Amino acid sequence: LIQDAAGAATSVFVGLFGYNRENFQNDRRQRLIMELQLQEMRLRQVGLWREDVRCLMELTPRKMELYLLVIALELNATATALCKARVPPGSPAWLSSCHTLAACSALLYLTFALWFGLHAFVTAQAGKVRILTQIVRLPVPTWKALEASRTYASSFEKLGRDQMLRVPFAEGTQESRCQ
Repeated sequence: LIQDAAGAATSVFVGLFGYNRENFQNDRRQRLIMELQLQEMRLRQVGLWREDVRCLMELTPRKMELYLLVIALELNATATALCKARVPPGSPAWLSSCHTLAACSALLYLTFALWFGLHAFVTAQAGKVRILTQIVRLPVPTWKALEASRTYASSFEKLGRDQMLRVPFAEGTQESRCQ
């Protein structure tokens, strides 16, 4: 009779231990899945941010390409006008001077416009690269965070006896017993 009671008690303890161990491992597996899903959501969120930054920051270079094209064409026309265009013979000297002054001023103005346009183009590209590489970085988890998200099966053995042999649903939740 004592042997039967000891055998029954042993099988109850083994059953409780196995149930709680399996429950612990399932909880930890679910926790790991949750951590991985959170990391994947963070990556998707940062991917959307990076896409937004690319769309917004491409506006300036795209406009600058069009402006630079127009400026280059106008610069070509101004240089041609300065070299080939002549004031009709017999015109007053002041008209010839004004023509040359206007053409040279336009040439200088368009050269500066081209210079500043190229500078704006390069600055916008550098700003985009800086934002993408320094501000909106991919959330790479640290080794410490990775270690914190995983659980070894031996951690179950570090729990107290009352946690290992807890009667399911009769002694309250595991969280209330840990506190």
